[in-house]
Amino acid sequence: MVLLPSLTVIRFSGTDAGDFLHNQLSSDVLALSPDESTFACYCEPKGRVLALMLVSRNHDDYLVILSASLAATIANRLKIYVMRAKVDIEVLDGFSVVGIYSDIGIEAQSGKLAVLAIPNSSNSFLLTSDINAVDSSKTRQEEWKLAELRTGVVWLKPETSGQFLPQMLGFDQLGAVNYRKGCYPGQEIVARIHYLGKVKRHPRLVCTSAMICPAPLDEIQLLSQDQSYKAVITDCVQLEDAGACMFVVTRMGPELVAERIEYQGQEVGLV
Repeated sequence: MVLLPSLTVIRFSGTDAGDFLHNQLSSDVLALSPDESTFACYCEPKGRVLALMLVSRNHDDYLVILSASLAATIANRLKIYVMRAKVDIEVLDGFSVVGIYSDIGIEAQSGKLAVLAIPNSSNSFLLTSDINAVDSSKTRQEEWKLAELRTGVVWLKPETSGQFLPQMLGFDQLGAVNYRKGCYPGQEIVARIHYLGKVKRHPRLVCTSAMICPAPLDEIQLLSQDQSYKAVITDCVQLEDAGACMFVVTRMGPELVAERIEYQGQEVGLV
């Protein structure tokens, strides 16, 4: 088990909680069975993703994991749209998010609130108030983050919130966008881009043995033979004595192979 302090959980409770989330998020929340999870995007009206979420149905409530640095802002924004709906929105500050590679023995875990399945993964998230037996080392946290980036999971931060359409980040490939469901903020733009096939920027994970880790929204150049393509950093993980991996959004076509990157005047090869 590894402690993930960069994530937190919001609980949505009340008889209208499911309908409320279904109308606000890009996934089919009402189709969730008990203990089932789905990735979802919370978008602004122009279709840009404000936050990536993992939504799980927990009895009559819904538990939502997202970036801790965005939780308060997102919760307050959603509360504006509650109006007469019977739904309560609460950031569960007393619980931590823990990544688990196996659920063996979790039933006896002290302080456990719930275990949330991660779609298309054997890993899960444990929500608990007791982290005494949890590994909180930076190395293990970076290993977990790298595994997420390799599967296309990028938890947006304040710097990257509202900067990209879901397709630019590959969130539709995560199952975070349902093109058959009803309206939600930004739905018309997200659907139009999907059906017209006009996504010009794409996600890509690039790894190097160099110990560099640009900040979110920093720009690098992807180099392929004699061509150069601008790429914007969405997230980066630096591993001890093992280089770094960067999740970027770029106009470089998915069919092209990046050979090197240029950052702050320095060229380094990719691995």
